[in-house]
Amino acid sequence: MKIEIKIEGEDIGEIVKEIGDILENNRNEIKKLIRLIARETIDALEDKSILEKGATLYINLNREINYKYRKGK
Repeated sequence: MKIEIKIEGEDIGEIVKEIGDILENNRNEIKKLIRLIARETIDALEDKSILEKGATLYINLNREINYKYRKGK
């Protein structure tokens, strides 16, 4: 599959308008794409190893903040 989109314009305003027109004319497809990306993002965030890394990062940040706060008193 090959998709080719050609956007031409004299200035950035014209190019932005062309992109806006493409998005406006393909609203349903854009919504489907955003939903798919959102579902994949949620799946990735719910992955156990990612959650564990996030929890570890949170704990380490919290400890560091508490250490610096106590040290500053």
